[in-house]
Amino acid sequence: MLHRPDPLMDPAEVGAAVGQLMAEGKVRALGVSNMSGAQIEVLQDRLETPVVANQLEMSLLKRAWLESTVLVNHAEGTDYSFPHGTVEHGVRHGITLQAYGALARGLYTGAPAATPSAAEEATTALVAQLAAEKETTGEAILLGWLMKHPAGIAPVIGTANPDRIRACADAAAVAAAMTRPEWYRLWVTARGSNIP
Repeated sequence: MLHRPDPLMDPAEVGAAVGQLMAEGKVRALGVSNMSGAQIEVLQDRLETPVVANQLEMSLLKRAWLESTVLVNHAEGTDYSFPHGTVEHGVRHGITLQAYGALARGLYTGAPAATPSAAEEATTALVAQLAAEKETTGEAILLGWLMKHPAGIAPVIGTANPDRIRACADAAAVAAAMTRPEWYRLWVTARGSNIP
């Protein structure tokens, strides 16, 4: 996993190094982290192997990846720095989007917040309500929301706490059963306003 873009990166140098590592059997697949679609394209031009994953911060709390897709040519879009087209690039080229921070650091599932916003409080309540209705956990709801997206997002569980890991077990089933109205209700509640 190449972590974070390097402004001094020479794509040919990286391509040669990756090729050598693969030839030596030290690397079987290549992923990147926090790269835009354009950055991946420049790198991919010098690689003999495809980039198979892009790890990005994606969650119900960190929604810039999603907001950027609907706020094109909208004044509110300037509030989000996520490079437009990155999600679409991943889909088009079969690059798995791996979501780190997928559980929003526990914000919606019981972690204390210094001063939660009205949207955060409403989202916490909605996640708990959906978890109760579906007889699952809030963690499964949060991961299921990400996994429902057609880009095939693969959440990364960053916790080492066994209880939190077990709480994620139903995520795939939740994603499969989540309705579009539930998905959009979670999104709209988390953003604190309707979608333009």
